[in-house]
Amino acid sequence: MIYRTLKSDKTLLRAVVPLGVLLPKGLVLRIDKESAGATPFVRCTKNGCVAEAVLKEREIDLLKKGETALFVIYETIGAGIGIPMSLEGFTDCYTHLK
Repeated sequence: MIYRTLKSDKTLLRAVVPLGVLLPKGLVLRIDKESAGATPFVRCTKNGCVAEAVLKEREIDLLKKGETALFVIYETIGAGIGIPMSLEGFTDCYTHLK
């Protein structure tokens, strides 16, 4: 989920992933095979673990220009699981985000 905060003009990314992930590795984001960084998990609930990050202009530009976002979570140190997501329509949706 991507949203803006009410009190500021920051754009935030929030992802909820299944329980059982390796928490220290965080959530890794790649856009068209280019690294967009990683963000730590902030909490786990009975529904999953939550990662949140403030998106900077670089990441927003990559999302606007990209075709595929790949969210990577880890079960073990060497076992990453990639979850692909199409970015088709992202730019149009982002311009309407309030």
